[in-house]
Amino acid sequence: MTHADKVEEYELRKEGCRGVRVRYLLHAGVGAKRIQLRLFTIDVGGYTPWEKHAHEHEIFVLRGKALVKGEDREYEVGPGSVIFIGSWEHHQIVNIGDEPVQLLCTKETSELPEPLRKAALSPHD
Repeated sequence: MTHADKVEEYELRKEGCRGVRVRYLLHAGVGAKRIQLRLFTIDVGGYTPWEKHAHEHEIFVLRGKALVKGEDREYEVGPGSVIFIGSWEHHQIVNIGDEPVQLLCTKETSELPEPLRKAALSPHD
């Protein structure tokens, strides 16, 4: 057990992404064998990359106002909104409000998050 504020936050460094940070709350490194639970913060004017991939997402918006873009639809979401993004569905989340967007997002994977894998491979002092 820990608190989200004690989990290290990483800047999401992907092409087509701006002003997004993530905390990997639950993952393989803490015993979650199938699911990652992540806390994303999208700054005012920020957005996630336009992407698609094999894993699906289940998202719960905690705060802020965002536009969720898909291949053939867009919709505005806010606190309490629940979003499902299916496998191979193009998607992007854009902060359209005047405060940061915070959302919880799952990812089905048994792997460690990439920043934690890199840290495990780098030499320690």
